Amino acid sequence: MPAEDRTATSNVDINNAASAETMPRAVPLLALATFALGTEAYVYAGHLAALAADLGAGVAAAGQLATAFALTYALSAPVVAGIVARCDRRAVLVAGLAALALLNLAAAAAPSLAVLIGLRIACGIAAGAVGPIASAAAAELAPPHLRGRAMALVLGGMTLAFVLGIPMGSVAGEIAGWRGTFLWAAVLAALAAVALRLGLPPVPGSTGPRPALGSVLTPAVLGWLALTAAGFAATFTVIAYVGPVVTAVAGLTGAGVGAMQALIGAGSLIGIWAGGRAADLASPRRALTASLLVSAAALGGYGVFLTGVLTPGAALVPLAALMVAGAAALFARTPIIQTALVRLAPESRPVVLGLNGSAVFAGQSLGAALGGLAIALGGLPALGLAAAAIALAALPLARRLTAHPASRPAA
Repeated sequence: MPAEDRTATSNVDINNAASAETMPRAVPLLALATFALGTEAYVYAGHLAALAADLGAGVAAAGQLATAFALTYALSAPVVAGIVARCDRRAVLVAGLAALALLNLAAAAAPSLAVLIGLRIACGIAAGAVGPIASAAAAELAPPHLRGRAMALVLGGMTLAFVLGIPMGSVAGEIAGWRGTFLWAAVLAALAAVALRLGLPPVPGSTGPRPALGSVLTPAVLGWLALTAAGFAATFTVIAYVGPVVTAVAGLTGAGVGAMQALIGAGSLIGIWAGGRAADLASPRRALTASLLVSAAALGGYGVFLTGVLTPGAALVPLAALMVAGAAALFARTPIIQTALVRLAPESRPVVLGLNGSAVFAGQSLGAALGGLAIALGGLPALGLAAAAIALAALPLARRLTAHPASRPAA
């Protein structure tokens, strides 16, 4: 029996013989953790102007709330995941969600922007005990041949947050002001903590010595992390400027832009579903290749539309199709990459998954910076060209990483 299978078997008490063939019922509960995490990450964004005005700050300064959380999470998630790697997964998740609930309650009463930024930094640290650990627990609860789908299911909770959790937070903000958005995030985190404490079985942490970060960063692991960063950099070269892009192409503003953004969430769910199945194949090479080609085509399509070849009315449906296809292609790769990382480092699952989360945020930041450079050099139409070039540049890396198909772990 491979080492990772022995680890999973020792970590989880499988009470039902059928669990070796089916997805354990506890796995969907883990999606509640990522749903709460994804919601709290950006729940206040729709009321940022009101937040800034109430706290006597500019909108640009208030926008640093997102930077504070994202940068802290990117830097701390692998470290936090490594520290708690040997702890029971359920206990860590409940503690992390409880911390997020309390921090968001405090955010709802924050007296100043400086205090609120400090609380967002604390949330970024607490998030490292939720996102990577939820994915690691899914990998350990599921039988080997279903690990890709299990982690995709957990990732789906994060995507659902953008489709449902954050918009509902905006409604809470309409009722109770911007502070109500943080109250909504606190309630979700608390409910997720209770649900996991009652419904998730104990999932013992890793055995043996705590993994050293240096020993985890093998060339193969670094390659998959680079693929994650490249994929998100390509997409966020355009998506970081989605408001101006949608307005320029389709003439939509305000709620119209929000409706188009919802299509990104819908495409993400489609991609996660497809990628989860591809991740459980013996070789995901074709799926990775196809996803990068679709990304390049969709992102390049933005550049074409931004030249004004279609009227706003005629561009609406094709633009919607591009948004769905591009999001689906991006998120189809995530379960494949997560599964590859878990197979490469079975004893360090939380750490490599935390590193992958860091790569996601690093890619987003890089994409936004490259998008700004593209606009400065060639205007909005240059966004699509730059984004497509990044996606195509990642294709040789994906081909090299999958040059020698790995056998799917036996059940």
